Amino acid sequence: MKNKSLIKRRFSNSLKTYDNNAIIQKQTAEKLISLLPDTNFEKIFETGALTGILTKELIKKIKFNSYTYNDIIPEAKLYIEKIISEAKFIEGDIEEISLSENYNLIISNASLQWCSDIFETISKLTEHLSDGGILAFSIFGNENLKEIKEFFNIDNEYLKEEILNQKFKVLKYLSEEKRVYFDNPIDIIKHFKLTGVNALKEVRLTKSKLKEFEEEYRKKYTQGNKVYLTYNPIYIILAEK
Repeated sequence: MKNKSLIKRRFSNSLKTYDNNAIIQKQTAEKLISLLPDTNFEKIFETGALTGILTKELIKKIKFNSYTYNDIIPEAKLYIEKIISEAKFIEGDIEEISLSENYNLIISNASLQWCSDIFETISKLTEHLSDGGILAFSIFGNENLKEIKEFFNIDNEYLKEEILNQKFKVLKYLSEEKRVYFDNPIDIIKHFKLTGVNALKEVRLTKSKLKEFEEEYRKKYTQGNKVYLTYNPIYIILAEK
């Protein structure tokens, strides 16, 4: 089970710094929108909207008649209403809230990986697709933050295409690897804090552990005068079978 109170607290604390530091999330939002098979959807539902990185990208290229969005953090409303003033906000955990409408497009960027049961959540969302509707989302794969996982021995679960094929019609499944460069390993820890990412949730970072981390990271993951961190975004577009 994911610690939702911890996730909520960390993202709430990072709201003011999120947009300036969520480098990969901006890239995945742009890519996800570019992969959509259409540019016109009557009713859209976005889950995990947070500060509106995906919302801003979507309104540049997609036409719609109504927009509903959701986030576990109530302050998300303050950000999204500045982008789409007439949008409807549904506050709460997407795994727990009830949806009363169907949508032509349900979309999420770098959010569903925080679900305790992502497969069940996807099933729930597809039940609220209109005829011919699609669910489009980005999450992160097995190679995500692999440098951090190796050092701290953290496991990662991800959605495999063959699993999705058992229940859904997979229209798109695309995996990428992207490197983000930092001046030093400590900046990576700061990066997690500023974006709310709780990759180190099970790790107690003592002063000696931080020193060891910095030394080992520089040895293994340096390119030029920078250290790097790998992200592994996966883009998935589904429809009901």
